[in-house]
Amino acid sequence: MTPLDEIKALIAQKELFIFDLDGTLFNTLGDLAPAVNYAMKQFGLHTHSNDDVRTFIGNGSMNLIRRAVAANFIPVVSTRDMEKVAETLARENYSEESIKEIHKVYSEFYWEHCTENTEPYEGVIELVRRIADENRDENHTGTRCAAMLTNKPVAPAQKILKKFGLENSFATYLCGDTTPERKPNPAGIYEILRQTGIAPEKAIMIGDDTPDVLAAKNAGIDCITLFEGFGKAENLLPLEPRYTAGHIKDFAEFI
Repeated sequence: MTPLDEIKALIAQKELFIFDLDGTLFNTLGDLAPAVNYAMKQFGLHTHSNDDVRTFIGNGSMNLIRRAVAANFIPVVSTRDMEKVAETLARENYSEESIKEIHKVYSEFYWEHCTENTEPYEGVIELVRRIADENRDENHTGTRCAAMLTNKPVAPAQKILKKFGLENSFATYLCGDTTPERKPNPAGIYEILRQTGIAPEKAIMIGDDTPDVLAAKNAGIDCITLFEGFGKAENLLPLEPRYTAGHIKDFAEFI
């Protein structure tokens, strides 16, 4: 992990903090796993443990479902190469239309239940509110702002933010169906930079998975990569992330 004094010096240079949602701001596994398993059961497929579902997460909910389906035909795997094999196997055993049907059942169930067992990670609520409050004081002295960029659809994302009172705490947030392009494409970061008027060198991405790291690299901004979220070390380490931490709680006091 990057020494904390180096993280502190980095953060001191930044004005815009772009957060991922799943695995970064919120531990959503407690609602994702039941939704996956509900969909599996509806189509006669076997269910998965929470730990296994955690290995399926990454690059959007459609890929989550593809991996959950594929795990019915091969052992659960987590390396990058084998995940691609899993996605191929899902397509070989189920047509793309069938995968979409399973995904639709999953999405409808998840929307209904997406806040039942989801919890914020330690320190994130206070952190986001603290940044927001800086820009709400009567003198408007705040020079920093928070944004969110997630591949999760806007409906469950908004529902989660509303439950925890953060729906008005971000300068802007873009979701999988509202961003110009999903991560790792940098278009979402570019749009956030445009909306906030903040220069790239003053912005930083904070996320826990490959799409976050790659989106930041593709946009030419710094990134703090979290190793205690949903991302897998074997996927993250080959990307050679420059700044790393366990989770937000480890450096929240510096923001």
